[in-house]
Amino acid sequence: ANATSAMTRSGMRWAKQQLPMAAGIAQGQNYITATHNGGFKILIGLVGDRAALAADPTGYTNSFAAFAAQLATAGADAIEVWNEPNIDREWPSGSISPSAYTDLLRQAYGAIKGSNPNTLVISGAPAPTGYFGGCSANGCDDNQFVAGMAAAGAANYMDCLGLHYNEGV
Repeated sequence: ANATSAMTRSGMRWAKQQLPMAAGIAQGQNYITATHNGGFKILIGLVGDRAALAADPTGYTNSFAAFAAQLATAGADAIEVWNEPNIDREWPSGSISPSAYTDLLRQAYGAIKGSNPNTLVISGAPAPTGYFGGCSANGCDDNQFVAGMAAAGAANYMDCLGLHYNEGV
């Protein structure tokens, strides 16, 4: 209640909640309902399971897109598709690729917009890093990852580009 009051006083109109797909649609619906009841729009950061994606890329991508569509139907105002897909903490090690991520984004975008055309689709924010010195299957600097997404046509499959700002990076 204190956070809601402070957010309202400060003029905020949106709240973000990360939702691991494994938490289920009921948890997503709870977040949507509570946030809307508080007077805010909600951005759900839908977090995928890198191990499941590695084990069955096609099947998991289809399941992920279908889950995102359920969130859109449930009333999510915006959905961020995945989290930090440029690092192996979030995306399967050895298969990090802006074009592979863009394919997942494409499928999720179609599913979301097919369920609720008013839900904004936001690309997964890459982790801000210059650690990798470029882009490889094991990790990708954020600037090169976004450039690779652009080259793969990602602008056609999002309403906004997700970015993370981490103080001190």
